[in-house]
Amino acid sequence: MSSDLKERIYQAQCLGNVQPIEHMVPYPNLRALVDGQNIKYGEKLVYADKKLTSDNIYSMAQQTANWLFSMGITPNDRILVETLPFPQNEILAFGIWTLGASMVLTGEQNLQNATQYGSPSLVINAELDYFEKIKKFPIVYNPIYKPLLADEAMVFWKDGKGIKLSHYNLLVNANGIQHAIDLFEDQTFHVNLEPKSMAWVILQVILPLYSGAPLTSKKPDIRLGEEEGDFIIKFQWKELKNTNPPSLYILNENTAFISVNKTPLHLTGLDNNNNPSKITGHSVMMGYTDDKLNDKVFNNNSLNII
Repeated sequence: MSSDLKERIYQAQCLGNVQPIEHMVPYPNLRALVDGQNIKYGEKLVYADKKLTSDNIYSMAQQTANWLFSMGITPNDRILVETLPFPQNEILAFGIWTLGASMVLTGEQNLQNATQYGSPSLVINAELDYFEKIKKFPIVYNPIYKPLLADEAMVFWKDGKGIKLSHYNLLVNANGIQHAIDLFEDQTFHVNLEPKSMAWVILQVILPLYSGAPLTSKKPDIRLGEEEGDFIIKFQWKELKNTNPPSLYILNENTAFISVNKTPLHLTGLDNNNNPSKITGHSVMMGYTDDKLNDKVFNNNSLNII
């Protein structure tokens, strides 16, 4: 990637004069999210229906990192993950980030293209009994590399495009949606998505730890769903509308969420609150895996929606 293109992407990630700098989120990377929440909420449930606490998530993430390292996976490698039983994908994601590697997730069934263009060093398929594999590994992992906020955390493959997202992208988008739906640590919430979307990454992987609010199906305080709930997740849309219940609009190039109804997510800027064609802000992706596409969409200090 040319230095000019890198600069154009960076300018699109700024929101006015506010640059994407590290003090905007309380964690230096996603590994630190697991560590920090374990210290703060060690015995608190994260995935309540499975009776998994923050301490359980931490230990299993450490075991996963040791398991991956034993197979020759190193920091900055990419790992493609197929659909596993809940909550294996969720914990596997934290294990990948604990190692300092990047997760490749596909939003379609085209695993061949995701493998070809995502360039993973390892593919974890659905037949693997992942939880059984990690049992024998230590619950302490000594990292050889600690990712920076600007480092790649994942690649999301959909519609023939690979979207690169940083640790900062994921953390700041999760922070924005937490405040948008008013989710706090003394509450519970419910969402049930398959592990094939960026909404799944933000809501089902990161948000339970980031917010301190357990994920549960039993009388949750807040429900999020595609068809019904206190908030409706909109994967497909033509324009932003004010609805009741409120709509959570998805744009993968903006990590996951772009707005709640017509109100842009925190640290996201839209050129039009009805039919946005350009976006700026801290959730704007690191770029596509294809620089020809990057050259097309990053112009005039913004990301052009195509």
